[in-house]
Amino acid sequence: MEEGGDTINFLDVTLIKEGRHIITDWYRKPTFSGRFLNFFSCHPISQKVGTILGLIDKVILLSHPRFHRENFNKVISILLKNGYPLRLIFSTIKKRLQKKFQQLNNRNTSMDPVLSSEDRRYFTIPYIPSITDKIKNFIRGIPGLKLAYRGIQKLNAFIKVQKDKLPTTSQPEVVYRLDCRDCDASYVGQTGRCVGVRMSEHKNHINRNTSQSSVITDHRLQTSHDFDWENVKILDKEMFWNKRLLSEMIHIKRQKNGLNLQNDTLKLDPLYESLFPVS
Repeated sequence: MEEGGDTINFLDVTLIKEGRHIITDWYRKPTFSGRFLNFFSCHPISQKVGTILGLIDKVILLSHPRFHRENFNKVISILLKNGYPLRLIFSTIKKRLQKKFQQLNNRNTSMDPVLSSEDRRYFTIPYIPSITDKIKNFIRGIPGLKLAYRGIQKLNAFIKVQKDKLPTTSQPEVVYRLDCRDCDASYVGQTGRCVGVRMSEHKNHINRNTSQSSVITDHRLQTSHDFDWENVKILDKEMFWNKRLLSEMIHIKRQKNGLNLQNDTLKLDPLYESLFPVS
């Protein structure tokens, strides 16, 4: 926080005292580099337009109309230094301002906000020029589905943060494999909780010998074999539930002598089985 006279700088905002009123301006710290996503970088055009929109919104939301002209000139200068064409900058500013004015008019004329009942789902794929565009054109005709992109090369692939690795039992959102100590049988499962919690549930299920069916319990009781609880294998880490289920099905198919039931992989098309060799 910086103070001086009738102004005070806090985060991205300058608060200016004028009589009994306070107005705001967009504040840029002395360390502000002006570096944003370069227009010539290998990213989808939607993310580059999003960079422009983010700067436009800063001008509109953080500054008093008195400072809009100066701040828009600054935005244009920043974007030009990052390789953005002037035509794209001007067209995006025009569309954004039109949308903001339209939202303001709708707010003034209608008391009841219009709520969209559309159930949108996002499908995320790596961004590869030309190939991704073809997939986008194909998915565009599917109602309720929107395409999102992710980069292939990320900074953490080159710069590793030195953090202590979590022990296996403390890792959540994983696909795991539990091996039998006395034979080559194995069980593949997934959990959003910590592995240790899931292993405790498996052990309790065996100890209680409940009527509820469990392939791990059945194997233990029918063969008197024990499982290698201390050496659970983490096969994959995935925070999204649907992707984790798909990964689980793939790893179930890759087992040499799996204990999993057949219905655990019903949603996996048999056409893909040849792509997953037994490990």
